[in-house]
Amino acid sequence: MISPRHLLLLLALCFSGSAMAQYAQFSLPVGSSGRKGTVHLFFFDSRKVTLKIIDQGGLTDQKYKNLGHAMQSFNCVAGCNGGFFTPEGKPLGLAIADGKSSGTKNLGSSLASGLLILDGAQFSLERSKKFFQPNPKLPRQLLQSGPFLVENGKKVGELSTKRFSRRTFILTDGGNRWAIGYCPSTSLDQLGTVLADSKSFANFNVASALNLDGGSSSGLWVKTEHRPFYLHEIKPVRNFIGLIAK
Repeated sequence: MISPRHLLLLLALCFSGSAMAQYAQFSLPVGSSGRKGTVHLFFFDSRKVTLKIIDQGGLTDQKYKNLGHAMQSFNCVAGCNGGFFTPEGKPLGLAIADGKSSGTKNLGSSLASGLLILDGAQFSLERSKKFFQPNPKLPRQLLQSGPFLVENGKKVGELSTKRFSRRTFILTDGGNRWAIGYCPSTSLDQLGTVLADSKSFANFNVASALNLDGGSSSGLWVKTEHRPFYLHEIKPVRNFIGLIAK
């Protein structure tokens, strides 16, 4: 575990003009009864990194054997698993990878209540019901997932307090600073509480955070100078979020 002083240094590097992105880890109270666990984050500047949704095309005949293989295939700087999917391997909602759609829009499930979008060069997190009214022009990269954990800098209400599981998520400060993250076993409510706490991350206040598929799907991959840092997913997933340097 790195010290708070080193975390401050890492984040300063991350958001300086000379740095594109930075991996960091934090000891935070994500477990039951406030037990601390290691939360892993890859911070990046959306002006210097672009988004790629990578679709597997199914679960039985996968294009990539795992997250690491997909990330290396596209020379990504980092990435994680994507949105939820059905037992048959179909996206639980809409996914668009380089303009090619899979699944269909889902306005009935909290697991598809949010959208990660890359429209031109602009990243955004949107509410599904708001975005899909009436008939929007669809971007080339889009992923439906949910629920939102943080909106407008505050934890979203009525998040589940019962089920504890590994989680992956994406967050932003509302500007050009973003991160993808991986958390050990926690509830959605507890994760939302931690992400919305201004004291959790040095020099980074979370404006919005969207939950991604969790449990056995959770995976995080970060390119390093030598061997990639890789928290492996346990089971095959339908799609991935890849981050590529411009």
